Amino acid sequence: MNDDARQLQQLLKIGTARAGRSPAALTAPLDALLPGDTAAVPEAALWLSLGALDLWERSGFVAPGEPAPTPAPAAAPDTLRPCPLRAQAVLAGLLRGLHPAGLEAEWLHLLRRHGGRLPAHLLPKLLDAATRQPTLRAALLPVLGERGRWLARLQPAWSWAAAGAGTAASLWDTGTPEQRIAALRDWRARDPAAARAALAAAWNSEPPEQRAALLAALANGLGPDDDAFLDAALDDRRKEVRATAQRLLARLPGSRLAQRMLDRLLPLLRVERPLLRAARIELTLPAALDAAMRRDGIGVTPHHGLGEKAGWVVDMLAAVDPQFWTRHVDRAPRACLAFAAHSEFAAVFVRGWALAVQRHAQDDPSPGALTWLRELTAWWLGAEPALRDAVPDSLFDLAAVRFSEDAEGTSSALFDALPDRWIADGARVRLLARLAAGSADTWPAPLSRRALRHLQSALPALADTGHPWLVRQLLSSLALVLDPATAAACEPARHPDAQWQSAIDEFLDLVRLRHEMTLSFQEIA
Repeated sequence: MNDDARQLQQLLKIGTARAGRSPAALTAPLDALLPGDTAAVPEAALWLSLGALDLWERSGFVAPGEPAPTPAPAAAPDTLRPCPLRAQAVLAGLLRGLHPAGLEAEWLHLLRRHGGRLPAHLLPKLLDAATRQPTLRAALLPVLGERGRWLARLQPAWSWAAAGAGTAASLWDTGTPEQRIAALRDWRARDPAAARAALAAAWNSEPPEQRAALLAALANGLGPDDDAFLDAALDDRRKEVRATAQRLLARLPGSRLAQRMLDRLLPLLRVERPLLRAARIELTLPAALDAAMRRDGIGVTPHHGLGEKAGWVVDMLAAVDPQFWTRHVDRAPRACLAFAAHSEFAAVFVRGWALAVQRHAQDDPSPGALTWLRELTAWWLGAEPALRDAVPDSLFDLAAVRFSEDAEGTSSALFDALPDRWIADGARVRLLARLAAGSADTWPAPLSRRALRHLQSALPALADTGHPWLVRQLLSSLALVLDPATAAACEPARHPDAQWQSAIDEFLDLVRLRHEMTLSFQEIA
Protein backbone atom coordinates (compact mmCIF):
# COMPACT_ATOMS: atom_id res chain seq x y z
CA MET A 1 0.00 0.00 0.00
CA ASN A 2 1.54 3.35 -1.02
CA ASP A 3 1.37 6.63 0.94
CA ASP A 4 -1.71 7.90 -0.95
CA ALA A 5 -3.63 4.72 -0.14
CA ARG A 6 -2.63 4.79 3.54
CA GLN A 7 -3.78 8.42 3.92
CA LEU A 8 -7.09 7.69 2.20
CA GLN A 9 -7.71 4.59 4.34
CA GLN A 10 -7.06 6.66 7.46
CA LEU A 11 -9.46 9.36 6.28
CA LEU A 12 -12.07 6.68 5.52
CA LYS A 13 -11.83 5.42 9.13
CA ILE A 14 -12.07 8.92 10.63
CA GLY A 15 -14.71 10.29 8.24
CA THR A 16 -14.46 13.49 6.22
CA ALA A 17 -16.87 15.36 8.51
CA ARG A 18 -14.91 14.54 11.67
CA ALA A 19 -11.55 15.16 9.97
CA GLY A 20 -12.79 18.49 8.65
CA ARG A 21 -11.02 18.16 5.33
CA SER A 22 -11.21 16.68 1.86
CA PRO A 23 -8.75 14.05 0.63
CA ALA A 24 -5.48 15.40 -0.74
CA ALA A 25 -5.04 15.36 -4.50
CA LEU A 26 -3.62 12.15 -5.93
CA THR A 27 -0.13 12.17 -7.39
CA ALA A 28 0.36 12.30 -11.14
CA PRO A 29 -0.76 10.72 -13.41
CA LEU A 30 -3.79 9.58 -11.35
CA ASP A 31 -4.82 13.15 -10.51
CA ALA A 32 -5.81 13.74 -14.14
CA LEU A 33 -8.19 10.76 -14.13
CA LEU A 34 -10.65 12.18 -11.58
CA PRO A 35 -13.49 14.54 -12.61
CA GLY A 36 -12.69 18.15 -11.93
CA ASP A 37 -15.79 18.84 -9.84
CA THR A 38 -15.22 16.09 -7.23
CA ALA A 39 -13.35 18.38 -4.83
CA ALA A 40 -16.64 20.16 -4.02
CA VAL A 41 -18.04 16.99 -2.46
CA PRO A 42 -15.47 15.48 -0.05
CA GLU A 43 -17.26 12.13 0.19
CA ALA A 44 -17.30 11.70 -3.60
CA ALA A 45 -13.64 12.67 -3.84
CA LEU A 46 -12.73 10.11 -1.16
CA TRP A 47 -14.56 7.19 -2.76
CA LEU A 48 -13.42 8.00 -6.32
CA SER A 49 -9.81 8.34 -5.14
CA LEU A 50 -9.96 4.98 -3.34
CA GLY A 51 -11.45 3.36 -6.44
CA ALA A 52 -8.84 4.86 -8.74
CA LEU A 53 -5.97 3.72 -6.51
CA ASP A 54 -7.40 0.22 -6.20
CA LEU A 55 -7.71 -0.19 -9.98
CA TRP A 56 -4.25 1.26 -10.52
CA GLU A 57 -2.61 -1.14 -8.06
CA ARG A 58 -4.43 -4.19 -9.42
CA SER A 59 -3.63 -3.38 -13.05
CA GLY A 60 0.12 -2.99 -12.48
CA PHE A 61 0.21 0.46 -14.10
CA VAL A 62 3.66 1.85 -14.99
CA ALA A 63 3.81 5.64 -15.25
CA PRO A 64 4.79 6.99 -18.72
CA GLY A 65 8.35 8.06 -19.16
CA GLU A 66 9.93 5.54 -16.81
CA PRO A 67 12.78 3.51 -18.33
CA ALA A 68 12.03 -0.10 -19.10
CA PRO A 69 13.48 -2.51 -16.51
CA THR A 70 16.71 -4.26 -17.38
CA PRO A 71 15.98 -7.83 -18.55
CA ALA A 72 17.01 -10.44 -15.99
CA PRO A 73 17.42 -14.20 -16.20
CA ALA A 74 14.15 -16.04 -15.74
CA ALA A 75 13.25 -17.42 -12.32
CA ALA A 76 13.85 -21.11 -11.67
CA PRO A 77 10.74 -23.36 -11.58
CA ASP A 78 8.90 -23.26 -8.27
CA THR A 79 8.71 -26.43 -6.19
CA LEU A 80 6.29 -25.11 -3.54
CA ARG A 81 2.54 -25.69 -3.89
CA PRO A 82 0.24 -22.91 -5.18
CA CYS A 83 -1.69 -20.94 -2.59
CA PRO A 84 -5.44 -21.75 -2.39
CA LEU A 85 -7.67 -19.04 -3.90
CA ARG A 86 -9.69 -18.70 -0.70
CA ALA A 87 -6.50 -18.00 1.28
CA GLN A 88 -5.39 -15.50 -1.40
CA ALA A 89 -8.61 -13.57 -0.89
CA VAL A 90 -7.99 -13.39 2.88
CA LEU A 91 -4.43 -12.10 2.33
CA ALA A 92 -5.63 -9.49 -0.16
CA GLY A 93 -8.03 -8.18 2.50
CA LEU A 94 -5.23 -8.03 5.07
CA LEU A 95 -2.95 -6.08 2.72
CA ARG A 96 -5.71 -3.61 1.87
CA GLY A 97 -6.23 -2.80 5.55
CA LEU A 98 -9.72 -4.33 5.72
CA HIS A 99 -8.87 -6.30 8.87
CA PRO A 100 -6.92 -5.50 12.06
CA ALA A 101 -3.15 -5.32 11.64
CA GLY A 102 -0.93 -8.11 12.89
CA LEU A 103 -2.41 -11.11 11.08
CA GLU A 104 -0.03 -11.12 8.11
CA ALA A 105 2.66 -13.12 9.94
CA GLU A 106 0.11 -15.73 11.05
CA TRP A 107 -1.16 -16.04 7.47
CA LEU A 108 2.41 -16.58 6.26
CA HIS A 109 2.99 -19.28 8.90
CA LEU A 110 -0.19 -21.04 7.76
CA LEU A 111 1.01 -20.89 4.15
CA ARG A 112 4.33 -22.43 5.15
CA ARG A 113 2.54 -25.21 7.04
CA HIS A 114 0.49 -25.78 3.88
CA GLY A 115 3.75 -26.11 1.90
CA GLY A 116 2.71 -23.29 -0.41
CA ARG A 117 4.20 -20.21 -2.03
CA LEU A 118 2.96 -16.66 -2.25
CA PRO A 119 0.75 -15.77 -5.23
CA ALA A 120 2.82 -13.89 -7.81
CA HIS A 121 0.55 -10.81 -8.01
CA LEU A 122 0.93 -10.15 -4.25
CA LEU A 123 4.72 -10.54 -4.09
CA PRO A 124 5.53 -6.80 -4.48
CA LYS A 125 3.14 -5.81 -1.70
CA LEU A 126 4.53 -8.42 0.70
CA LEU A 127 8.14 -7.50 -0.09
CA ASP A 128 7.29 -3.83 0.47
CA ALA A 129 5.54 -4.64 3.75
CA ALA A 130 8.47 -6.72 5.04
CA THR A 131 10.92 -4.00 3.99
CA ARG A 132 9.01 -1.56 6.21
CA GLN A 133 8.45 -4.15 8.98
CA PRO A 134 11.55 -6.34 9.43
CA THR A 135 9.67 -8.54 11.91
CA LEU A 136 7.74 -10.00 8.95
CA ARG A 137 10.85 -11.23 7.14
CA ALA A 138 11.37 -14.49 9.02
CA ALA A 139 7.80 -15.55 8.17
CA LEU A 140 8.01 -14.33 4.56
CA LEU A 141 11.30 -15.84 3.41
CA PRO A 142 10.26 -19.55 3.51
CA VAL A 143 7.21 -18.91 1.27
CA LEU A 144 8.67 -16.48 -1.27
CA GLY A 145 9.31 -19.20 -3.82
CA GLU A 146 11.76 -18.93 -6.73
CA ARG A 147 9.80 -16.12 -8.40
CA GLY A 148 9.86 -14.09 -5.19
CA ARG A 149 13.63 -14.47 -4.79
CA TRP A 150 14.12 -13.62 -8.46
CA LEU A 151 11.98 -10.49 -8.02
CA ALA A 152 13.92 -9.46 -4.90
CA ARG A 153 17.16 -9.41 -6.90
CA LEU A 154 15.68 -6.76 -9.24
CA GLN A 155 14.91 -4.19 -6.54
CA PRO A 156 17.72 -2.91 -4.27
CA ALA A 157 15.29 -2.24 -1.41
CA TRP A 158 14.37 -5.95 -1.42
CA SER A 159 17.94 -7.26 -1.46
CA TRP A 160 17.47 -8.72 2.04
CA ALA A 161 15.19 -11.37 0.46
CA ALA A 162 17.53 -12.31 -2.43
CA ALA A 163 19.00 -15.74 -1.63
CA GLY A 164 22.33 -16.70 -3.11
CA ALA A 165 23.68 -13.16 -3.17
CA GLY A 166 26.93 -14.36 -1.64
CA THR A 167 28.36 -16.71 0.97
CA ALA A 168 28.84 -15.62 4.56
CA ALA A 169 32.60 -15.41 4.06
CA SER A 170 32.37 -13.24 0.94
CA LEU A 171 29.78 -10.93 2.51
CA TRP A 172 32.00 -10.66 5.58
CA ASP A 173 34.78 -9.34 3.33
CA THR A 174 32.79 -7.11 0.95
CA GLY A 175 29.27 -6.53 2.33
CA THR A 176 27.67 -3.46 3.85
CA PRO A 177 27.83 -3.10 7.67
CA GLU A 178 24.38 -4.69 8.02
CA GLN A 179 25.30 -7.55 5.65
CA ARG A 180 28.55 -8.20 7.53
CA ILE A 181 26.69 -8.47 10.86
CA ALA A 182 24.16 -10.87 9.33
CA ALA A 183 26.97 -12.85 7.67
CA LEU A 184 28.89 -13.16 10.95
CA ARG A 185 25.75 -14.34 12.74
CA ASP A 186 25.12 -16.95 10.03
CA TRP A 187 28.78 -18.01 10.10
CA ARG A 188 28.60 -18.44 13.87
CA ALA A 189 25.66 -20.83 13.46
CA ARG A 190 27.77 -23.08 11.20
CA ASP A 191 31.33 -22.67 12.53
CA PRO A 192 31.57 -20.61 15.76
CA ALA A 193 35.36 -20.88 16.07
CA ALA A 194 36.07 -19.76 12.49
CA ALA A 195 33.65 -16.83 12.79
CA ARG A 196 35.23 -15.70 16.08
CA ALA A 197 38.71 -15.98 14.53
CA ALA A 198 37.60 -13.82 11.59
CA LEU A 199 36.23 -11.18 13.95
CA ALA A 200 39.39 -11.27 16.09
CA ALA A 201 41.58 -10.80 12.99
CA ALA A 202 39.58 -7.76 11.84
CA TRP A 203 38.90 -6.34 15.30
CA ASN A 204 41.53 -3.61 15.41
CA SER A 205 40.55 -2.31 11.96
CA GLU A 206 36.80 -2.23 12.62
CA PRO A 207 35.19 1.21 13.07
CA PRO A 208 34.47 1.82 16.78
CA GLU A 209 30.73 2.30 16.14
CA GLN A 210 30.58 -1.11 14.39
CA ARG A 211 32.34 -3.16 17.05
CA ALA A 212 29.43 -3.49 19.49
CA ALA A 213 27.04 -4.77 16.79
CA LEU A 214 29.64 -7.27 15.54
CA LEU A 215 30.43 -8.45 19.06
CA ALA A 216 26.71 -9.01 19.72
CA ALA A 217 26.67 -11.53 16.84
CA LEU A 218 28.75 -13.86 19.04
CA ALA A 219 25.54 -14.56 20.97
CA ASN A 220 24.83 -17.04 18.19
CA GLY A 221 26.72 -20.19 19.18
CA LEU A 222 28.05 -18.65 22.40
CA GLY A 223 30.35 -21.09 24.19
CA PRO A 224 33.30 -21.42 26.61
CA ASP A 225 35.84 -20.85 23.82
CA ASP A 226 34.56 -17.26 23.49
CA ASP A 227 35.47 -16.40 27.09
CA ALA A 228 39.00 -15.05 26.47
CA PHE A 229 38.03 -12.85 23.50
CA LEU A 230 35.01 -11.40 25.29
CA ASP A 231 36.94 -10.82 28.51
CA ALA A 232 39.55 -8.85 26.57
CA ALA A 233 36.73 -6.72 25.07
CA LEU A 234 35.99 -5.44 28.60
CA ASP A 235 39.01 -3.15 28.12
CA ASP A 236 37.65 -1.59 24.91
CA ARG A 237 37.53 2.20 24.92
CA ARG A 238 33.93 2.30 23.69
CA LYS A 239 31.20 1.96 26.33
CA GLU A 240 28.80 0.07 24.04
CA VAL A 241 31.45 -2.59 23.34
CA ARG A 242 32.16 -3.09 27.04
CA ALA A 243 28.42 -3.35 27.83
CA THR A 244 27.92 -5.96 25.08
CA ALA A 245 30.86 -8.02 26.33
CA GLN A 246 29.52 -7.85 29.91
CA ARG A 247 26.07 -9.09 28.82
CA LEU A 248 27.51 -11.99 26.84
CA LEU A 249 29.92 -13.03 29.58
CA ALA A 250 27.09 -12.95 32.13
CA ARG A 251 25.23 -15.47 29.94
CA LEU A 252 28.24 -17.75 29.66
CA PRO A 253 28.26 -20.34 32.48
CA GLY A 254 31.67 -20.66 34.08
CA SER A 255 33.05 -17.47 32.54
CA ARG A 256 35.83 -15.64 34.32
CA LEU A 257 33.47 -12.69 34.80
CA ALA A 258 30.86 -14.88 36.54
CA GLN A 259 33.53 -16.37 38.81
CA ARG A 260 34.83 -12.92 39.76
CA MET A 261 31.27 -11.86 40.62
CA LEU A 262 30.79 -14.93 42.82
CA ASP A 263 34.10 -14.26 44.60
CA ARG A 264 32.79 -10.80 45.46
CA LEU A 265 29.27 -11.92 46.39
CA LEU A 266 29.72 -14.92 48.64
CA PRO A 267 31.56 -13.07 51.46
CA LEU A 268 28.65 -10.58 51.55
CA LEU A 269 25.92 -13.23 52.06
CA ARG A 270 24.89 -15.32 55.03
CA VAL A 271 21.98 -17.66 55.63
CA GLU A 272 20.20 -17.21 58.96
CA ARG A 273 17.88 -19.84 60.47
CA PRO A 274 16.46 -18.40 63.73
CA LEU A 275 14.48 -20.75 65.96
CA LEU A 276 11.23 -18.77 66.08
CA ARG A 277 11.29 -17.01 62.71
CA ALA A 278 11.47 -18.01 59.08
CA ALA A 279 14.91 -18.65 57.60
CA ARG A 280 16.27 -15.84 55.47
CA ILE A 281 19.29 -14.81 53.44
CA GLU A 282 21.01 -11.64 54.63
CA LEU A 283 23.35 -9.24 52.90
CA THR A 284 26.21 -6.92 53.85
CA LEU A 285 26.62 -4.13 51.32
CA PRO A 286 30.07 -3.72 49.72
CA ALA A 287 32.24 -0.94 51.08
CA ALA A 288 33.56 0.65 47.87
CA LEU A 289 33.64 0.39 44.09
CA ASP A 290 37.11 -0.25 42.67
CA ALA A 291 38.45 -0.20 39.09
CA ALA A 292 38.18 -3.98 38.68
CA MET A 293 34.49 -3.84 39.60
CA ARG A 294 33.88 -1.05 37.09
CA ARG A 295 35.63 -3.09 34.40
CA ASP A 296 33.16 -5.92 35.02
CA GLY A 297 30.17 -3.58 34.66
CA ILE A 298 29.36 -3.01 38.31
CA GLY A 299 27.88 0.43 38.99
CA VAL A 300 27.52 1.31 35.32
CA THR A 301 23.70 1.57 35.35
CA PRO A 302 21.68 2.89 38.32
CA HIS A 303 18.75 0.81 39.56
CA HIS A 304 15.63 2.84 40.28
CA GLY A 305 14.41 2.61 43.85
CA LEU A 306 17.64 1.09 45.19
CA GLY A 307 20.63 2.73 46.81
CA GLU A 308 23.97 2.93 45.03
CA LYS A 309 25.64 0.09 46.95
CA ALA A 310 22.53 -2.08 46.69
CA GLY A 311 22.71 -1.51 42.94
CA TRP A 312 26.27 -2.87 42.92
CA VAL A 313 24.99 -6.11 44.45
CA VAL A 314 22.24 -6.29 41.80
CA ASP A 315 24.92 -6.06 39.09
CA MET A 316 26.86 -8.91 40.72
CA LEU A 317 23.78 -11.13 41.04
CA ALA A 318 22.79 -10.43 37.43
CA ALA A 319 26.09 -11.87 36.19
CA VAL A 320 25.71 -15.24 37.95
CA ASP A 321 23.77 -18.17 36.52
CA PRO A 322 20.57 -18.31 38.65
CA GLN A 323 20.85 -22.09 38.88
CA PHE A 324 23.86 -21.57 41.16
CA TRP A 325 21.52 -20.27 43.87
CA THR A 326 19.17 -23.26 43.72
CA ARG A 327 22.20 -25.41 44.49
CA HIS A 328 23.74 -23.00 47.00
CA VAL A 329 20.67 -22.75 49.25
CA ASP A 330 19.22 -26.14 48.22
CA ARG A 331 15.87 -24.71 47.20
CA ALA A 332 13.75 -24.62 44.02
CA PRO A 333 13.44 -21.22 42.31
CA ARG A 334 10.06 -20.35 43.89
CA ALA A 335 11.42 -21.32 47.31
CA CYS A 336 14.53 -19.18 46.74
CA LEU A 337 12.30 -16.18 46.05
CA ALA A 338 10.23 -16.84 49.17
CA PHE A 339 13.46 -17.31 51.15
CA ALA A 340 14.78 -13.91 50.00
CA ALA A 341 11.44 -12.19 50.63
CA HIS A 342 12.14 -12.25 54.40
CA SER A 343 15.37 -10.28 53.95
CA GLU A 344 15.78 -6.55 54.46
CA PHE A 345 17.21 -6.50 50.93
CA ALA A 346 14.49 -8.62 49.29
CA ALA A 347 14.16 -6.23 46.33
CA VAL A 348 17.91 -6.51 45.69
CA PHE A 349 17.77 -10.30 45.44
CA VAL A 350 14.61 -10.30 43.32
CA ARG A 351 15.93 -7.74 40.86
CA GLY A 352 19.37 -9.34 40.61
CA TRP A 353 17.96 -12.82 40.04
CA ALA A 354 15.38 -11.50 37.56
CA LEU A 355 18.11 -9.83 35.49
CA ALA A 356 20.19 -13.01 35.62
CA VAL A 357 17.19 -15.06 34.44
CA GLN A 358 16.59 -12.56 31.66
CA ARG A 359 20.14 -12.99 30.39
CA HIS A 360 20.28 -16.77 30.69
CA ALA A 361 16.81 -17.39 29.22
CA GLN A 362 17.64 -15.72 25.88
CA ASP A 363 18.38 -17.49 22.60
CA ASP A 364 19.20 -21.12 23.55
CA PRO A 365 18.34 -21.37 27.27
CA SER A 366 19.05 -24.37 29.46
CA PRO A 367 16.16 -26.26 31.12
CA GLY A 368 17.19 -24.75 34.45
CA ALA A 369 16.98 -21.21 33.12
CA LEU A 370 13.52 -21.90 31.70
CA THR A 371 12.40 -23.30 35.05
CA TRP A 372 13.53 -20.09 36.75
CA LEU A 373 11.71 -18.04 34.09
CA ARG A 374 8.42 -19.90 34.56
CA GLU A 375 8.67 -19.95 38.35
CA LEU A 376 9.52 -16.26 38.57
CA THR A 377 6.52 -15.38 36.36
CA ALA A 378 4.15 -17.46 38.50
CA TRP A 379 5.65 -16.09 41.75
CA TRP A 380 5.11 -12.53 40.50
CA LEU A 381 1.33 -13.01 40.41
CA GLY A 382 1.15 -13.39 44.19
CA ALA A 383 4.05 -11.16 45.23
CA GLU A 384 3.73 -7.92 47.13
CA PRO A 385 3.61 -4.81 44.89
CA ALA A 386 7.01 -3.58 46.13
CA LEU A 387 8.65 -6.83 45.06
CA ARG A 388 6.72 -6.95 41.79
CA ASP A 389 8.29 -3.60 40.89
CA ALA A 390 11.75 -5.15 41.30
CA VAL A 391 11.14 -7.43 38.30
CA PRO A 392 11.82 -5.68 34.94
CA ASP A 393 8.86 -5.77 32.55
CA SER A 394 11.15 -6.94 29.74
CA LEU A 395 11.54 -10.30 31.53
CA PHE A 396 7.94 -11.13 30.64
CA ASP A 397 8.68 -10.68 26.94
CA LEU A 398 10.92 -13.74 27.24
CA ALA A 399 8.24 -15.62 29.18
CA ALA A 400 5.71 -14.70 26.48
CA VAL A 401 7.79 -16.20 23.67
CA ARG A 402 7.64 -19.64 25.33
CA PHE A 403 4.23 -19.29 26.94
CA SER A 404 2.48 -21.20 24.15
CA GLU A 405 4.64 -24.27 24.83
CA ASP A 406 2.77 -24.78 28.15
CA ALA A 407 5.67 -26.94 29.37
CA GLU A 408 4.39 -29.36 32.02
CA GLY A 409 1.18 -27.33 32.19
CA THR A 410 2.91 -24.32 33.79
CA SER A 411 1.15 -21.77 31.58
CA SER A 412 -2.24 -23.34 32.29
CA ALA A 413 -1.41 -23.38 36.00
CA LEU A 414 -0.78 -19.64 35.88
CA PHE A 415 -4.42 -19.05 34.94
CA ASP A 416 -5.56 -21.35 37.73
CA ALA A 417 -3.52 -19.28 40.20
CA LEU A 418 -5.59 -16.16 39.42
CA PRO A 419 -7.95 -15.04 42.20
CA ASP A 420 -11.68 -14.70 41.55
CA ARG A 421 -11.61 -10.95 40.86
CA TRP A 422 -8.28 -10.91 39.03
CA ILE A 423 -9.61 -8.54 36.38
CA ALA A 424 -9.76 -5.76 39.00
CA ASP A 425 -5.95 -5.92 39.41
CA GLY A 426 -4.37 -3.80 36.69
CA ALA A 427 -0.94 -5.36 37.17
CA ARG A 428 -2.27 -8.87 36.59
CA VAL A 429 -4.26 -7.80 33.53
CA ARG A 430 -1.17 -6.06 32.11
CA LEU A 431 0.94 -9.19 32.65
CA LEU A 432 -1.58 -11.46 30.87
CA ALA A 433 -1.86 -8.99 27.99
CA ARG A 434 1.91 -8.93 27.67
CA LEU A 435 2.17 -12.73 27.71
CA ALA A 436 -0.47 -12.93 24.98
CA ALA A 437 0.96 -10.12 22.84
CA GLY A 438 4.46 -11.60 22.89
CA SER A 439 3.58 -15.24 22.26
CA ALA A 440 5.50 -16.73 19.36
CA ASP A 441 2.78 -19.22 18.38
CA THR A 442 -0.92 -19.84 18.73
CA TRP A 443 -1.78 -21.26 22.13
CA PRO A 444 -2.74 -24.95 22.14
CA ALA A 445 -6.42 -25.83 22.62
CA PRO A 446 -6.14 -26.89 26.32
CA LEU A 447 -4.40 -23.64 27.29
CA SER A 448 -6.87 -21.63 25.19
CA ARG A 449 -9.83 -23.30 26.92
CA ARG A 450 -8.29 -22.50 30.33
CA ALA A 451 -7.80 -18.84 29.38
CA LEU A 452 -11.32 -18.53 27.92
CA ARG A 453 -12.89 -20.08 31.01
CA HIS A 454 -11.20 -17.55 33.30
CA LEU A 455 -11.98 -14.70 30.91
CA GLN A 456 -15.67 -15.61 30.73
CA SER A 457 -15.92 -15.85 34.51
CA ALA A 458 -14.52 -12.29 34.74
CA LEU A 459 -16.84 -10.70 32.14
CA PRO A 460 -19.65 -9.82 34.58
CA ALA A 461 -17.20 -7.64 36.55
CA LEU A 462 -16.04 -5.63 33.53
CA ALA A 463 -18.24 -2.65 34.36
CA ASP A 464 -16.51 -2.24 37.74
CA THR A 465 -12.92 -2.32 36.46
CA GLY A 466 -10.84 0.82 36.96
CA HIS A 467 -8.62 0.18 33.93
CA PRO A 468 -10.87 -0.47 30.91
CA TRP A 469 -8.05 0.30 28.45
CA LEU A 470 -5.97 -2.56 29.89
CA VAL A 471 -8.86 -5.01 29.63
CA ARG A 472 -9.43 -3.98 26.00
CA GLN A 473 -5.72 -4.51 25.35
CA LEU A 474 -5.99 -7.98 26.91
CA LEU A 475 -8.99 -8.85 24.73
CA SER A 476 -7.18 -7.70 21.58
CA SER A 477 -4.02 -9.65 22.49
CA LEU A 478 -5.91 -12.83 23.36
CA ALA A 479 -7.88 -12.68 20.11
CA LEU A 480 -4.59 -12.99 18.20
CA VAL A 481 -3.17 -16.01 20.07
CA LEU A 482 -6.02 -18.23 21.26
CA ASP A 483 -6.61 -21.40 19.27
CA PRO A 484 -8.98 -20.13 16.51
CA ALA A 485 -11.33 -23.14 16.48
CA THR A 486 -11.61 -23.13 20.29
CA ALA A 487 -12.16 -19.37 20.53
CA ALA A 488 -14.57 -19.20 17.58
CA ALA A 489 -16.84 -21.69 19.35
CA CYS A 490 -17.04 -19.41 22.39
CA GLU A 491 -20.49 -17.88 22.92
CA PRO A 492 -20.38 -15.62 26.02
CA ALA A 493 -23.59 -14.19 27.42
CA ARG A 494 -24.41 -10.68 26.25
CA HIS A 495 -23.07 -7.91 28.46
CA PRO A 496 -25.56 -5.26 29.66
CA ASP A 497 -23.09 -2.43 28.98
CA ALA A 498 -23.16 -1.54 25.24
CA GLN A 499 -19.54 -0.40 25.16
CA TRP A 500 -18.28 -3.62 26.71
CA GLN A 501 -20.48 -5.66 24.42
CA SER A 502 -18.88 -3.82 21.48
CA ALA A 503 -15.42 -4.81 22.77
CA ILE A 504 -16.54 -8.42 23.17
CA ASP A 505 -17.98 -8.41 19.64
CA GLU A 506 -14.66 -7.12 18.26
CA PHE A 507 -12.88 -9.94 20.08
CA LEU A 508 -15.26 -12.54 18.60
CA ASP A 509 -15.02 -11.05 15.09
CA LEU A 510 -11.23 -11.29 15.18
CA VAL A 511 -11.08 -14.90 16.40
CA ARG A 512 -13.66 -15.91 13.79
CA LEU A 513 -11.58 -14.23 11.09
CA ARG A 514 -8.55 -16.22 12.22
CA HIS A 515 -10.65 -19.38 12.14
CA GLU A 516 -11.75 -18.57 8.58
CA MET A 517 -8.11 -17.93 7.68
CA THR A 518 -7.15 -21.39 8.98
CA LEU A 519 -9.99 -23.05 7.09
CA SER A 520 -9.03 -21.26 3.86
CA PHE A 521 -5.85 -23.35 3.61
CA GLN A 522 -7.83 -26.57 3.65
CA GLU A 523 -9.15 -25.75 0.18
CA ILE A 524 -7.46 -27.58 -2.70
CA ALA A 525 -5.40 -25.06 -4.70
